[in-house]
Amino acid sequence: MTTSQGKMSELIQELRNRRVFRVAAVYLGVGYAILESSSIIIPMLGFSETIVKIILAILVFGLPISLGLAWMFQMTPDGLRRSPKEGEKQTSGEKPLTSNVAIVVLLVIIAGLLSYQSFSPGRLGSSNEESGGVLDSKSIAVLPFTPFTKTEDDQSFADGMHDDILTQLSKVADLKVISRTSVMQYKETTMLISDIARELGVAHILEGSVRRAGDQIRIVAQLINAETDEHLWAETYDRGYADIFAVQSDVAKKIASALKARLTPREASYIESRYTDDPEAWEWYLKAKLLYDAEIADKDSVITQLERAIAQDSNFLLPYVLLTRLQSWFYFDGTGTDPSPERFEKAKQALAKAESLHSDAPETHMARGYFQYYGFRNYQAAMEEMSLALEMQPNNTELLAGIAYIKRRLGLWEESTRFMEKAVSLDPNNAQKVSETRDIFAMQRDWGSSLKYQERLEAITSWQGSEVATGRYYLELWQSGGDIQHARAVLDDIVARSGKELNRSKRFRQARLERNFDRALAIAYEDGNLAGEELVTLYHSIGGSRLKLALDSVIVAIEVELAETPENWAPYADKGVTLAMQGRLEEAIQLGNKAVAMMPLSRDALAGADALNILGDIYMWSGYQEKAIEIYEQVLSVPCWVNRVDFLIDPYYDPLRDNPGFKKLLGQQSG
Repeated sequence: MTTSQGKMSELIQELRNRRVFRVAAVYLGVGYAILESSSIIIPMLGFSETIVKIILAILVFGLPISLGLAWMFQMTPDGLRRSPKEGEKQTSGEKPLTSNVAIVVLLVIIAGLLSYQSFSPGRLGSSNEESGGVLDSKSIAVLPFTPFTKTEDDQSFADGMHDDILTQLSKVADLKVISRTSVMQYKETTMLISDIARELGVAHILEGSVRRAGDQIRIVAQLINAETDEHLWAETYDRGYADIFAVQSDVAKKIASALKARLTPREASYIESRYTDDPEAWEWYLKAKLLYDAEIADKDSVITQLERAIAQDSNFLLPYVLLTRLQSWFYFDGTGTDPSPERFEKAKQALAKAESLHSDAPETHMARGYFQYYGFRNYQAAMEEMSLALEMQPNNTELLAGIAYIKRRLGLWEESTRFMEKAVSLDPNNAQKVSETRDIFAMQRDWGSSLKYQERLEAITSWQGSEVATGRYYLELWQSGGDIQHARAVLDDIVARSGKELNRSKRFRQARLERNFDRALAIAYEDGNLAGEELVTLYHSIGGSRLKLALDSVIVAIEVELAETPENWAPYADKGVTLAMQGRLEEAIQLGNKAVAMMPLSRDALAGADALNILGDIYMWSGYQEKAIEIYEQVLSVPCWVNRVDFLIDPYYDPLRDNPGFKKLLGQQSG
């Protein structure tokens, strides 16, 4: 052993003899226990988390001091003693407080703190399914508030209070809050509180009533344990109308306190923040938001209400946020319902105003996210903005769904699915979110999971909705592996439920799959509203002079679309297919490749797969079968609406039926 090694061994032995290692272990253990206790207790008391950081700094500073004192002294049951010198033996009476018993007790305390962190209420799964059937003790549904009178003003006021309190509660990460869409069906319900809570998967219900008389308001709210019917908190507010914002914040904070939810200083600040002091501007905004949430077709009427709110208070953030989202949606990178430069400019101006008012507000981050999404298809930037907003509003289902849509576009399908299912867990009666979750599984060709959400959709939505009927027909067709007779039985049941007119396109498709082209033609002409693409596929199957006329009419419609939106990839792809059917092969292939270059998979996993699939169609109709099959293989390797069942049964793909490569693609031939 070298001299240096010997000295190191002697130093280690001396540190052991003086119990320095034990002191270090105990100090670190006690420090951890203090920090964990502080992180639990201090937020509950409403104090700043800065105190926890100060405690950490003190503990770090104290460590070298404690080790120095341990070198010189020992704390024993008899008091402070000098540490034994080198070679001295420690007697049993001098046993220090860093004994094995003290360390075991400390380990038990640390284990208890860890158990609290893992199993304390609110840290269980956010839904019944996620937590194995155990309800989250900090879950809550806020029922629609009841107005004392049935006047339109009182009803509007009640809806506004309900919406705003939900918005405030959504900012508390330690709560699970059911979204407004899913509780509206319980308006004026006679159901028991326990039954409502069971349907929504929550442990608590908040119900309330409101009255407005001139400048005075009365708000009565009570928080109920759904299982025991115990009233955990109740309060009556008699205030002036100008105090409405303070009441909303107070209700949210007291609910969080009653449910023992951890409310961080930042969350408390969000709850207390207000973007207007003008109740009339707030009312105009709420009318717009409630119209928007109702998914009315006339989105311009929502804009009208938002403009009235802005006219009342030009510095009110929230109308500009919703305006940004709406105007961007109209535009959607040149592919929306009004893809005009004017729409884009309006969205840009609304966002600029929002940023000038509150640049770092969660709502502003959300507005930026939608502007990047719809205005530029810049999905990475959109996701970053949405994620920042979600940190500040963790129960906001629109943000959860928005992030799911963005991740889907980025090709992050597992993450997209997780976010979408989380959104549905907080908004279980929202038909749009349920159907989107169904579709995400369908595009991943997980028919079983997709059908689970289809069944949920059928439970909450009328069969008169096309989403319900279409989902059931196609999922049954695909899951059966293309059993056309089974699809016929399913379609007959759907038609009996919802009528022939609603299901015209499905009836047309079923007739084509059965190769009953005469019936398909009769269905296509039923109401005179002929879809050009449907007729093209039909006429190509049955032949005849009408095919040329159908192709010519489709070209005319596409040329109009190209003139209006030359930056949109889809018309180029559609025109390419049509030209290929006309025999104009070189031009068709050129247009198909142009569409893919404009919308590659790397830019948009969803639209990119569609563009690539249409390019495969163009090569198929142009006679380049091997190239078409190569492209179809690539399309089938990524989640999208294309699947092998359609290749197997649709007459559209008859040109490839005898191709060995196509049979291999369908699994009909090995090697």
